[in-house]
Amino acid sequence: MDRQPVLVATEGPLKGARYPVGVDGLSVGRDEECEVVIADPNVSRYHARLVLHNAAIWVQDAGSRNGVFVNETRVVRHRQLSPGDAMIIGAHHFTLELDAVMDPDTSVAMPAVAAPPAPTRWVLVLVAALALSAALSALWFYLG
Repeated sequence: MDRQPVLVATEGPLKGARYPVGVDGLSVGRDEECEVVIADPNVSRYHARLVLHNAAIWVQDAGSRNGVFVNETRVVRHRQLSPGDAMIIGAHHFTLELDAVMDPDTSVAMPAVAAPPAPTRWVLVLVAALALSAALSALWFYLG
């Protein structure tokens, strides 16, 4: 069984919200384009980024004025975030959890969808003949 890293809001207005950390990571900030939007004047538009790198989660401060704290220590540039660590951005507290993800082999089987059949040889010959006919007709019209 695999594990999915999830950023969980533990204190503040987002309390209880869960944000899966995918291969593209998560952006955190005030801007609506961020995956984790925090409507707080003490949070920068693009405050921080969580990145999945070498099977680890890293938090990067995106140059915010008020900083990112992990386990009460300010993050300078970047820091690895482990399950159970406390991350604070403004008045918002988060932790990293690992949710269980079922292996595809143990999940419920989905019916197979058949691929469309490949065109047969006669269809390809017919398309080629039509294209040749159109080309000859255009040439006849041009020369005639």
